[in-house]
Amino acid sequence: MEGSYNYRFPRPAVTTDCVIFGFDGNKIKVLLITRENEPFKGKLALPGGFLEMEETLEACALRELKEETGVTEVRLREAGTLSGIDRDPRTRVISIVFYSLLNSDRMYSGDIIAQSDAKEISWVELDELLSGDRLAFDHKKAVQMAFANLAGRLNKEPVAFELLNDVFTIKELQRVYELLLNRSFDRANFHKKMVGDPTAKGKVKKNGRKKNTGILTDTGEVMKDTKHKPAKYYIFDLQKYNELMEKEDFNFGF
Repeated sequence: MEGSYNYRFPRPAVTTDCVIFGFDGNKIKVLLITRENEPFKGKLALPGGFLEMEETLEACALRELKEETGVTEVRLREAGTLSGIDRDPRTRVISIVFYSLLNSDRMYSGDIIAQSDAKEISWVELDELLSGDRLAFDHKKAVQMAFANLAGRLNKEPVAFELLNDVFTIKELQRVYELLLNRSFDRANFHKKMVGDPTAKGKVKKNGRKKNTGILTDTGEVMKDTKHKPAKYYIFDLQKYNELMEKEDFNFGF
């Protein structure tokens, strides 16, 4: 960086912390490291670290995530800022919290391994982190902040699909919604919302709008090795979604 300036006022250090949510088919989990060094040596923490002078906040988050866990090529969303006076025993530190979403294929791909100052990595259930006090620093607040931001997007964006593999069942999709919104949904109504009204093709509601045709496409494949009626596999149909959004004929609210 060209030039340097001496300011009269003390400057806090800046860090980024990453909350990586994953869905294993049943539970929402968070990727954590076990700290190799002090402070909080041996404690669970979020991947993260100090901002370098020549990088943006997002670049810092991506670098630290790769250096500590091997995770790359993720979409980061900013959740907020942590600025408690005594949040870090080393010095005054302000942290910007980012989060990202991984499906089970990426969670267990073998590419996520402990690196640099991470002794080991682990996937811990979100509920356990929200109800307990296992995390170093104020990282529990970071998880809460990221979770609230994610849940707030569910009724406006197709963000839930980022937690699912390319093909998925309606049951898996409904499970994601129920976990993130902490409520249950009627199975038939949820199916109709996502797959569409079977009578919708070419038909119009009383208000003049076309009936919901859904945002999923049946792959023609079914779940194998099941004792019950095999569940169908679907994909998220971005074209259907965009067409419905253009006509304001779809929202994710229930």
